[in-house]
Amino acid sequence: MYEAYWKLQQRPFSQTAEPLLFYRSRSVQSALLRLQYAIDNLNGPCVIPGLTGTGKSALIRYFAAEYPRSRPFVHLVFPALSADELTRMILAELQTEQEPAQPVGRDAVFRELRSALRRHALQGRRPLLFFDDAHQLSDEALMQTVLPLLTLAESDANIRLSVILAGQPILLPRMRRFGELSERVTVSSPLHGFTAVETADYVQQCLRQAGSDRPLFTDDALVSLHDVSSGIPRRINRIGDLALLVGFAEQRSVIGAEQIESLASELLPSAA
Repeated sequence: MYEAYWKLQQRPFSQTAEPLLFYRSRSVQSALLRLQYAIDNLNGPCVIPGLTGTGKSALIRYFAAEYPRSRPFVHLVFPALSADELTRMILAELQTEQEPAQPVGRDAVFRELRSALRRHALQGRRPLLFFDDAHQLSDEALMQTVLPLLTLAESDANIRLSVILAGQPILLPRMRRFGELSERVTVSSPLHGFTAVETADYVQQCLRQAGSDRPLFTDDALVSLHDVSSGIPRRINRIGDLALLVGFAEQRSVIGAEQIESLASELLPSAA
């Protein structure tokens, strides 16, 4: 709606995880390096804790796109399923259409999982399982789905499986309750909100990629945007997008700190 007014080719602030718009903050860069090391060496599961909106899903999607050797990429977005349902969903994602229907019984399911993973390895593939919102996994799912998968990958030299769990910061303390599980974690790299400098750089990057040839936010607006958003990308995107809409409606030539603060009080009352 406002793109023509600001002379943009597209909306600069997306609410979806677009790899092309991915910004490498310090914590993101650290997480990417650790993920690459752990997965290249099949060192065990990786844990990415972070608050909502810090870009955990975007990070993993970007990683999967940049490192295509990790295939098939299985993105598990229903962590609240029972252990049995979750295990069967993983098996269904790893099977091919030519493979038999799912077996009956837990032992049979894991035997078929082992066979499916071995078939992928024989074909030169390295499956990557990504548990999104993993803090919602039940104790049963952690111990009866995640742990057996890790044990399977450790005990069978013919299996090349990588596992990533991303969720709220409470995820790590929950996993520490189970020694067998936490001792297998080889990489833990938390995602934080952007610093003030990173927030300004991120906004300018988004604007450039959208076709802007001039700053659309004042320096004070960028400082305010960082303060009210705590540097969390999702909040930055929401406020930045609406700021451009309001600026268009009010026929402004640039977005100032007062527009940012006004929108923050509406969208993020606890942060404003």
